[in-house]
Amino acid sequence: MDTLLLRRLLGLLLLAVTVIAQVGFEMTGQINAVTFRTGNALTGGSLTLDGIKITIPDNCLVTLPAVTVSWQELSAAGALPGFGSPGVTWAATVQGNVVGGAYVAGLVFIAQNPGQVLAGTIASINSATGHFTVTSANGPLDCVINSPTGFYSGIPYTAAPLWTADPSNPSIHAQSGFPVCIPTTANTVDCPAKNRPTVGGVPSTSFTFGAPPVAAGAPDPMFMVPLAVGDFITFTGTTVGGTLTINALTANLGIYTAPGTKPAYVNVEEAILGIVSARANVEVAETRAVAFTTDPSTTIQWFAMDVDPCDGTVTERNIMLLQPSQVAPLGRAIFRLGKTLITPATQQVGFRLSTGTITTGNGLTAGQFIQPIFNFVFAELLAFGDVPLTLNFESMPFLAQGSGPYIPGNPLATPPTTCLRVGQLTNPWPGVAAPTPTVCPSPPVCSSIIPSSTSTSATTTPTTAPDTILSASGVNTQTRGVITLTVNAQVNNPNSILSVSVQGPSPISSQVMIRGSTLASGATNWSLAISIKGNKPTGITVTSSGGAAPVVKAVA
Repeated sequence: MDTLLLRRLLGLLLLAVTVIAQVGFEMTGQINAVTFRTGNALTGGSLTLDGIKITIPDNCLVTLPAVTVSWQELSAAGALPGFGSPGVTWAATVQGNVVGGAYVAGLVFIAQNPGQVLAGTIASINSATGHFTVTSANGPLDCVINSPTGFYSGIPYTAAPLWTADPSNPSIHAQSGFPVCIPTTANTVDCPAKNRPTVGGVPSTSFTFGAPPVAAGAPDPMFMVPLAVGDFITFTGTTVGGTLTINALTANLGIYTAPGTKPAYVNVEEAILGIVSARANVEVAETRAVAFTTDPSTTIQWFAMDVDPCDGTVTERNIMLLQPSQVAPLGRAIFRLGKTLITPATQQVGFRLSTGTITTGNGLTAGQFIQPIFNFVFAELLAFGDVPLTLNFESMPFLAQGSGPYIPGNPLATPPTTCLRVGQLTNPWPGVAAPTPTVCPSPPVCSSIIPSSTSTSATTTPTTAPDTILSASGVNTQTRGVITLTVNAQVNNPNSILSVSVQGPSPISSQVMIRGSTLASGATNWSLAISIKGNKPTGITVTSSGGAAPVVKAVA
């Protein structure tokens, strides 16, 4: 046999043996058993899924409907309500690799019933307990918002804290994204009756709040909107002792805020991240998301959240800036990246209105929504029968390097007395060879974590002579029905901040642009890409924080 051919065959054989020793898997099934190794709060264990035992590495954080927890947090009594009892099932989705014959998890998602989406009409509300019923063919279904702090009703529900609704990024909301609440005698301030105006004695299902300042007695967008008997809702949750404890609810209500004002709210329906692969002849999934806002006149920025593996500091990375729909469904924003690859993958992403954020009367940060990715889609084979793919967790920094100080997911948990850092998945790494880990200071630094933003606040009053905007241009391109306006500009002062407003059928208010390179002369390049569904913009106006004369340009 030809020597060169023999070498090639041996090389292919070696590749096949190496790859087959590590085969990727994604499984969803019922949980039969869980075990927990002795160690600290970040030690792993095992999960048996429909008879298949899967090793949970140390530092593996498990994604629940509203919080992320360490594997050990699931060992607490009652962490999985009713687990092991007749008629009670729990399910998990696990993405991992089979390494040397052993199933090893990389990503774990757990819920009592992950496919559950229920729907019905609110039949009654108990203002003393916060419980409410939903119509059902089998009689009223007893429900309660699972909020250990009582955020949505003023009455804490503490029986199943890991399966809470999200109070920081409201998972109890109208379809438009406005947060809603259960009216009780305990929350008349945060859930005021005036925020649900009536028409002919019937609670309104569609209205827009007036612009601030709010007149005495008028609806106030700084507080939630009460749900009412007769509202149609879709919801999901965890059954505890015959009661459905709800962690997510969407009410069929169209509630909006005045254009360009604060507060305005944004909510996310889904966010899917396609994982980039180095393998040839594979299909990489499209990264996409769907969000809703109460202010369709304002653009929404989708951003990734890169985390320092040592101290947990967050740095935002822009993914896409999009103008929401100006027609029905009003306020919906569909982010589609097409063939644009977003890498590296992050555990969490954020969505923020360009008008910025504000703290509401009940402590919400209105104008943004932060959530974990619930759907990482790894590359798929294009040629059936080819060497199986592995799941490339080494390309996900939060797994390969860690994500900083450990913060318990249980909202009622006492912070750990010993500082722990969530490091690389280990014991074992879900692959043949673990990547080189980041070396962090010892002991870990567990000071307060303050996210750093890539957006820049403009200074409106210049303190020196006005600068000059040297150039500005805007170009429209269209792909798959989405128009992308790309704006480029240059200013002669490196300390200046440029903004752009858009003219046309769907005007866009002033948006801070993204700083680019600075030339030797001190001139600085700025750019911004805005995706729009509808008619093409016709013009742009670029302004500077340094007081330069605005530059108005037509858009091609």
